[in-house]
Amino acid sequence: MINKTSLSKLLITFLFFLGLSNAVLAQHGTIKGKITDAKTKEALIGASVLIEGTTNGAAADLDGGFVIANISPGNYILKATYIGYTSFVIENVLVEDGKETILHLEMQTDDIGLDEVVVVATPRKESERILLMDQKGATVIRESVGAKQLSMQGVSDAATATGKITGVVRSETSGDVYVRGLGDRYLSTTMNGLPIPSDDVDKKNIDLGLFDTSVIQNIGISKTYDPESYIDQTAGNINIVSKEFIEQFSIGLQGGFNSSVNPNNVFGNFKASPNLANSTATFYSRKYNLLDAMTRQSWDPAKGNAPLDYGISTIGGYEFKLFENPLSLFYTLSYKKDYNYTQGVYRRFNSNVLYSEFLDTESWTSNETLTGLVNLAYRFHQNHKINYNFLLVGKLRDNVYEQGRNGEGYKLDMDEISNSFFARDMNLKTTQLMVNQLLGNHRIADNQTLQWGLGYNTVAADEPNRIRNYTGFHNNGLYFSYRIADFENRKSSQEIDDNEINGYLKDRIAFRVKDNDWHANIGVNYRHKTRDFHSQFVGADLRGTTTQAADVDNLSGIFTSESFTADKIKTLPEDVYNASLSALAGFVSLEFDFGKLDGNAALRYERNTIEVDWDINNDDPLREPSISRTYNELYPSINLKYELTDRHNLRLSASKTLTLPEFKEIAPFAYTSPNSTLIQGTPELKASENYNLDAKWEYYKSNDELISVAAFYKNIQDPINITSLTGGAGYLIYANTGEEANVFGIEAEARLNLYKSDNNELRLILNGTRMWLKQDLLEGYRYKDKTTSGLQGASEFITNASLQYENKKHRWQASISGNYSSDKIYALGSPKDATNRTIYYNDEIIEKGFATLDAVISKDITDRLSIKLLGRNLLNPQIELTQNVKDLNTEQETNYIVDSYKKGIKLQLSVNYTF
Repeated sequence: MINKTSLSKLLITFLFFLGLSNAVLAQHGTIKGKITDAKTKEALIGASVLIEGTTNGAAADLDGGFVIANISPGNYILKATYIGYTSFVIENVLVEDGKETILHLEMQTDDIGLDEVVVVATPRKESERILLMDQKGATVIRESVGAKQLSMQGVSDAATATGKITGVVRSETSGDVYVRGLGDRYLSTTMNGLPIPSDDVDKKNIDLGLFDTSVIQNIGISKTYDPESYIDQTAGNINIVSKEFIEQFSIGLQGGFNSSVNPNNVFGNFKASPNLANSTATFYSRKYNLLDAMTRQSWDPAKGNAPLDYGISTIGGYEFKLFENPLSLFYTLSYKKDYNYTQGVYRRFNSNVLYSEFLDTESWTSNETLTGLVNLAYRFHQNHKINYNFLLVGKLRDNVYEQGRNGEGYKLDMDEISNSFFARDMNLKTTQLMVNQLLGNHRIADNQTLQWGLGYNTVAADEPNRIRNYTGFHNNGLYFSYRIADFENRKSSQEIDDNEINGYLKDRIAFRVKDNDWHANIGVNYRHKTRDFHSQFVGADLRGTTTQAADVDNLSGIFTSESFTADKIKTLPEDVYNASLSALAGFVSLEFDFGKLDGNAALRYERNTIEVDWDINNDDPLREPSISRTYNELYPSINLKYELTDRHNLRLSASKTLTLPEFKEIAPFAYTSPNSTLIQGTPELKASENYNLDAKWEYYKSNDELISVAAFYKNIQDPINITSLTGGAGYLIYANTGEEANVFGIEAEARLNLYKSDNNELRLILNGTRMWLKQDLLEGYRYKDKTTSGLQGASEFITNASLQYENKKHRWQASISGNYSSDKIYALGSPKDATNRTIYYNDEIIEKGFATLDAVISKDITDRLSIKLLGRNLLNPQIELTQNVKDLNTEQETNYIVDSYKKGIKLQLSVNYTF
């Protein structure tokens, strides 16, 4: 928690940097200009400009432009270099206080023939222009958003960034990212082309919100299958390209608040779990084991003051010489903490009968994120480059959830003598994730390049001491119902340890066919991932116990060593499962070029083996507690691109992919959410085979403008969905709910400059997706007259819009961004009685559509000091889950809200200072 002393220190630090900027920062100037070929006048992308005698320099962008900022006044010698061109030197370049020195450098080719020179242009893929050029030339249908665009739109993490791409939406309920209507299980996530692990037992993919934009160069989504990557990516692959060398050192501070914690009754009494006191900067130190914690650690929430958001970040880069070759170091480190409070309702129905109802749900959440990235890049002999990336992500989420404090909470199974029911869940989750990557790129001949990568990843995701309480109110006191099981008042722990080794090797060979460049790619991929899962419950048997006072904030006074005799504390055997995934693949692809028509045709062989064994309480005793499945097949794909003109492309892609069930979807462990909804894996789950077809038209209006329209179709055999479990309220499972599902969609996108001059630019980005989704329900999932449904998590309509303005003269930017996604299925329905399907069923739960709006204003005060004001979730929509329920007497259906909350408006001010 932030106390007054911490706030004072933060304020003093802010004022220090602000004062320093006014005193010192204005005493610097800027050199900017453009580098072109002296004859053709074409921009020399990636040309280097350096102030001699210093390490201060820049690389030319897509237009040949460059900027070197933060230069002390004086006369300098400037040197421009580019492979295949004679070095360009300008002497006596004058830099004055607060002024810009404008230059135009025209470079001459040297005397070496082009056939003797390997030109390696590697522009930094952060600007939208360079990413559009990359997208235009790619054979697969790919879209990217770069660091500069993210900064303009006030995006702070990778999850929010993906929502700026056509056909992509993030579910506010689950946190999953959906691409073209398909969610977590249909996606894959990589960093620099290598797989990265999930931080959550409930997810296949890592929480993209953990990736601060300070580590991101760009984010790309390949919506059609790339044969060089793993086959388990029907909706596409999200690839995070991490940042490399930047010659700078900067520090940033940020502060803000969430409107949801502003009211007096929340701001001064923000609740936290007792565990939070044992944590520091996302790291948790366990003080007691579970058995000792029953009596030695509090059962009541702690209280804190001033729940204000804050953060600090630093970025630095240096370049050295090692054996006369450049060795660069780049690092970024950031720590952020934010708070959120929600209130709403929670209902669950079973067979069209109300099972539980709470009209006063409350949730207090604090989130901490620590992100660090180190990149080492070494280039030698011009043709060889080795990269090492180390990523550390620490995440801590502390949550207190309550329902029924108002004395009106209802549960169908509570004793008749109870007036109402109260429940509280307090949990601290920690995640420590480490990614190690070693990447190599070697030009071993003029026509041959060898690329390789090795990765080693670890995840430790723990819930060290989760505290849950259930009690009833009776006669102004508390009553622990006889219908409450031994482990409903409990403390529990959960530990997940994941380890993964992965790698690839690819040989790329170029050759000429009738004056056109063709390429053959041959390679292998390998990954081996393991998971060890442990869960332990220690419960208090208080059945029939009563108290004189109804004080749910003093349960520690009841749960004492004196009241807990040996027979009152019970320990369940551990729930355990161990799992592994081994994947070995080989591929061959041919990239062909017939002039206006190019593309690739590929064949991939991949063998995937999944093994899971478990020892879980309450599992079916007749079921073998292990599975082993192997998926072994050839997967063809083809991607075609036809260049109608220099600015118009037509694309066509077809592929076959596979959707593997995840460990958590197979292991029959039932995880309880804070609001008491349970979700459990299904060992009988099948993999889904998928057939994909895509067509797209692109019009590149200019170097940074694009208009496109795409159509896509997917056929999914044995689709996997979340559905309600027959016979249980609030109980969800993973299941193959249909024989097949069909997805058809249309996408449209426009990136346009509404106005552009030397100093002003007004830009519009608009995209939308319309989808039609249908799956045929298996007999076991049909009820009333429902034989088909949509797909769980898929919205039929998605749109994103962003309006951006930049004033270059006065150095400020502003943007406003909005998103809308229509209704989506949160969980499919199911019958509860095979012979009375028209009466006894649970209908599907729908997450209602809503719109979001973000705005950001940023200003460069000087060459070194910048500020940014960000407003997020400005519309603050009510997020609702609804369900149709039939009255068993009148047979009339009523639509009920079964879950609702608001996230609040977040306002944030950040200050960045570059040394």
